[in-house]
Amino acid sequence: MNFDLVINDPRHYDPEYPSSMIPVSFESKGSRLLGTYFIAAGKGPHPLIMLLHGFPGNEVNFDLAHVFRRQGFNVLVFHYRGCWGSQGDYSWENLPDDLDAAIAFVKSNKDYAKFRTDTSKIILAGHSMGGFASLYYSVFHDEIKNVVSMAGFNAGAFGELLKINKEIFDYSADKIKDAAKIVNNTSAEKLLNELISNADKWNLLKYSSKLSQKRLLIIGAKYDATAPLEIHHLPLIASLQMAGAAELEEMTLDCGHSFADRRIELARIISNWLTKARF
Repeated sequence: MNFDLVINDPRHYDPEYPSSMIPVSFESKGSRLLGTYFIAAGKGPHPLIMLLHGFPGNEVNFDLAHVFRRQGFNVLVFHYRGCWGSQGDYSWENLPDDLDAAIAFVKSNKDYAKFRTDTSKIILAGHSMGGFASLYYSVFHDEIKNVVSMAGFNAGAFGELLKINKEIFDYSADKIKDAAKIVNNTSAEKLLNELISNADKWNLLKYSSKLSQKRLLIIGAKYDATAPLEIHHLPLIASLQMAGAAELEEMTLDCGHSFADRRIELARIISNWLTKARF
């Protein structure tokens, strides 16, 4: 039987450089953020995947982190300000700064024996608002060449829609009100108004030319009621194709926003894509 790292454990144990996971913390704008660092087996150095969760972050994608670690990648999953034990107030405006702080932590950490990371090889992969943060951040950082977005939000495009349609605003506020209660010092209405205030700046369609220079994997969910394909996925794909994106792979899986029914398929798609990463 062929070894399939998506569903099989490693064949061998490395007693000198074993796989591990380490709790970490670092600061973003004076607030302490918490995370988990997955260390791949072997001396390394290993490329690093920043695996970004969405809102409110109950799906942390640890199943994917384990797959990527078996593949030889280190993985950092962390919690933005104001959620899941991280200090500070929660805000979608924090996401780029918190990601920047996470990357700065990785690059400034000199304990190579513990982390065994090649900090010149960083891949961004995010789900939902994490997908938005991954794509948006990469626009302003040429060193980020590989980006994965899973059911990614186009925060700016949705902000434009909220601005002109109160019915959608009210529906969305009702939909996220329970999630807003478990993050710090915000509300559904406040979060949606953030999207409206940043609608122009956060519209990914504005950055299609820059994004088209990246190596992209964009995965949508056919039955996504949180980030509907018609708003968040299809227009972005069309815009990237018009911009001449030569290294764009996109697909749609038969599932909802969290990929609950397609976790193995999702892992295999991303794992296969990672084998061709360029730096």
